[in-house]
Amino acid sequence: MKKMSNMCRKICFFCLVVFCCLLIPVAGFSEEKVRHLTSITSGGEFGRLGVLGGLFYDEAKDRLYVTDASHNRILAFDSDFKFISEFTGGEALNWPTSLTRDSRGRFFVAQPSEGKVIVIDIAREDINPIDLSAIPSENRIYPCNLAIDSFDNLYVVDKANRRILIFDINLEFSKEIPVKNGRGLKDVRVDSSGRVYTLSTIDGSVRIYSTGGKLLSRFGKRGTEPGEFRFPVSLAVDRKGLIYVLDQHMCKVLVFNKRGEFLFDFSRLGWREGRLHYPSYIFINRSERIFIIDRQNSRISIFE
Repeated sequence: MKKMSNMCRKICFFCLVVFCCLLIPVAGFSEEKVRHLTSITSGGEFGRLGVLGGLFYDEAKDRLYVTDASHNRILAFDSDFKFISEFTGGEALNWPTSLTRDSRGRFFVAQPSEGKVIVIDIAREDINPIDLSAIPSENRIYPCNLAIDSFDNLYVVDKANRRILIFDINLEFSKEIPVKNGRGLKDVRVDSSGRVYTLSTIDGSVRIYSTGGKLLSRFGKRGTEPGEFRFPVSLAVDRKGLIYVLDQHMCKVLVFNKRGEFLFDFSRLGWREGRLHYPSYIFINRSERIFIIDRQNSRISIFE
């Protein structure tokens, strides 16, 4: 009986060792997948960064554009993240947040405080707001984040009315995608197949729609378990179809597969390079570099 008891102890100890060994690669999974590359911080020719609103990487020109809402300007950086220039647009910019650019070279900038999306056509030296007056609305339109698809259709988050507004290449209102029960609707992305991804902060969910606006799937919730959100504020989709969700309160990025299954996360609260403090926006370019507005640290953190 005593021999049997000793044998059971040995088996249990062996199982514990094996279990702990299996945990090691899981814990280090995120570190192997994503590494911090560099950061853009205040200083130099462009001076001090204020509250950063949004960013966009222009694949055609290999440039990174960032809105500095506090200083009402758009900053441009080259592919090595060296400062090129700034654009203020006279008095046209007023607390600019999200921005994107179409294949014609037109920039679209959201200015939520004014209820506007402005179009900047640098070639024509023209700056005008998109006409939102004819769009039926229960509440005053509150434009939040923006996205462009491969056909140059513009997608605008209307946070106040829980919907995505879609404009064609001529900036005519085309249709809307209602996000039912999408409390705190915050972000939108469109992948290469035309699927539309939305993120709602309050209910902590990602919804995926077809090009026609049919709900295909939904995942995510707020909680404290692995893969659950506390306060998700932005999302991005890479070329493999992985979905990256930036959580502002957890100061990390959670990564999911196409089916919405949690894979891993990376970063955490901190001030060192590679850590985040109150992050607010995420963007992934075709080279799969990950750009994050690290708001409280007043920098853009870049991962790969």
